[in-house]
Amino acid sequence: MAALPHARYEPVRLAQVRPRGWLLEFLRRQCAGITGHPQASGYPLDHTFWDDPSRLPDVADPAMAWWPYEQTAYWVDGALKAGFLAGDESVRKLAVAQVEGAIANAAPDGFIGPEMFRDRHRWAYLVFFRAVLTQYALTGDRRLLDALVRHYRSTPHPMGFARDVSGVEILLALYAETGEPDLLEQATDLYARFNAQDSEHGRDFTLTGMRSDRPVTTHGVSFNELAKLGALMYAATGDRDNLDATVHAYAKVERDHLLADGLHSGAEAMSGNGPLESHETCTISDHTWSLGHLLQITGDPRYADRLERVVFNALPGAVTKDFTALQYFSCTNQVVATNASNHNPMSRGDNRMSFRPGHPVQCCTGNVQRALPNYVERMWMRGPGDDDEIVAALFGPSRIEVSLAGTPVTIEAQTRYPFEQGVTFTVTPQRPARFTFTVRIPKWCQEPVVTVAGEPVDQTPTPGTLCRIDREWQPGDRVEVKLPFPLTSRRWADGGISLELGPLTLSLPVSTTLTVDTEDDWEQTPVEFRLSGPQHRLPEFPAYKLVPESEWAYALAVDERNLADAAEVVWTNTDDNDAFPLDVDAPAVRVSVPARRVRDWALVETERVSRLLPSFENGRFRMVEREVEGRFTLTPPLPAPDTLAERLAEETERIELVPYGNTLLRLTVFPAADAGS
Repeated sequence: MAALPHARYEPVRLAQVRPRGWLLEFLRRQCAGITGHPQASGYPLDHTFWDDPSRLPDVADPAMAWWPYEQTAYWVDGALKAGFLAGDESVRKLAVAQVEGAIANAAPDGFIGPEMFRDRHRWAYLVFFRAVLTQYALTGDRRLLDALVRHYRSTPHPMGFARDVSGVEILLALYAETGEPDLLEQATDLYARFNAQDSEHGRDFTLTGMRSDRPVTTHGVSFNELAKLGALMYAATGDRDNLDATVHAYAKVERDHLLADGLHSGAEAMSGNGPLESHETCTISDHTWSLGHLLQITGDPRYADRLERVVFNALPGAVTKDFTALQYFSCTNQVVATNASNHNPMSRGDNRMSFRPGHPVQCCTGNVQRALPNYVERMWMRGPGDDDEIVAALFGPSRIEVSLAGTPVTIEAQTRYPFEQGVTFTVTPQRPARFTFTVRIPKWCQEPVVTVAGEPVDQTPTPGTLCRIDREWQPGDRVEVKLPFPLTSRRWADGGISLELGPLTLSLPVSTTLTVDTEDDWEQTPVEFRLSGPQHRLPEFPAYKLVPESEWAYALAVDERNLADAAEVVWTNTDDNDAFPLDVDAPAVRVSVPARRVRDWALVETERVSRLLPSFENGRFRMVEREVEGRFTLTPPLPAPDTLAERLAEETERIELVPYGNTLLRLTVFPAADAGS
């Protein structure tokens, strides 16, 4: 899509990008898994709604009628991109059919979708219209763009519930493509009406709320979708105050809610960064999508650092590696994952932390389809209208074909990154041409080396910046970017400590068996969450029950001043480009570190839990607490630091850590043995 006038960069169009290596294998597994088999996830993903505006979702509460439209729209957007990138036309066609059906069945005045959405609940349109814009970007079919413009001109955009303002994103995307001033006027008016509201739900992402120093405590998905709008309005208008508000809001979230896997807490609301804080899998896609906008608008590479950490850790840590099952809530510390192991206050004791092809609320099931395709879409950028600069913003094996300095250019990124400590780019212009090739240097890399044709570049690469290489390029020129991964530690609440290797978070993998869960847990599902109907499980897409089968109760016994001396880092499969580096039994790197066992630190088993549930009574949203009886097994909190010393074993042993993304059950934030010494 075209860039807004004040954005620093625009993405290379998706049609010009081809993933390779492990990225392509991930996408192929997506298409062979639940992305390509929505029927395995159950209602509403096994139904279509957007292609027939007369079809109404089967929900008891009319106020919830937008949920199935949102959930299926997530899937449409993700499946369309994944199918294209993986070369799986059957998957892509499933998604395109809903896009084309919606356009074909628009009302005479151009309004798309059911009439019940004319004056309310426009949130689902943000999600679905992204898919329409993707199809336009891939095909160049102007008919799709014109249909969206007609839709927004057909009826005034409502501004009721805070999420209605999300239409600003689509309006500005259409403005960027068409230059039609009334679309910018609509976006400006809608954003002004939103900021004039004084609602409890919207206070964290209004301009006033974002500028304040008040901690963000709202729903994670809502924050990411709405807080970025200030940056988008800046990109359209040049109003710096809007951008500053968004940047400040995201800085607050990083300060207060960042977790060890790179994502912020959000189960469902943001609630700090303790070792047991979790996040919705939905938030993986929405946070990285928003960080991508901030990267393009500001040109600040720190947003790329944050984005890749989420994709390399939180994303694969929340799904089975064959992409047939996912978690609704995922946590850095999870040593059990069953239909009664959710340790979060929201729906405590239910199945949200189990790996299954669908969940009673299907937003995460639909939304996870978007995560890796969106990463691939944001890997390469260029200056808006600039024919002279190409930017390798996010790394991974890929190939692009673009025009630079009026010359067709192919660039191949040869790497297994982040499962290899660097990238080699082969630049092949059709004929010699002068342009700028810009490479991101991650902030975490303190000793980067960049060479062209074996010679160091003139500009010394600096961590946390963009390294610009301006020269006349010859066919076959090679740019080598070496990024040594430092082993570092990070401290957390409750005396916790975690280790990182470059962009990879390290975890202790807890051995387990993928045991098929045969229990029908529909009766355990609170009526408030019975939005998707009972799951009709397919044999090849089961739900799983995972219980720990290896020791996990360890405290790290490392000297943080001398981590390199205490640890042994061993890279494996470095020359095997066909090995999938995220498989549980085939990590690309193993890190051995000293640790001590912790006595009397075990799973929490209880027959009663206190569960927070949503209530929409009298049309007002609120959370209510209920006591629930059953048999629950939960991941425990870290041992209290003041009692840790007496619980530590005398003997120090060595444990083997692997990348977070290679795990299902794991311990990531450890007690620190020095706290108990």
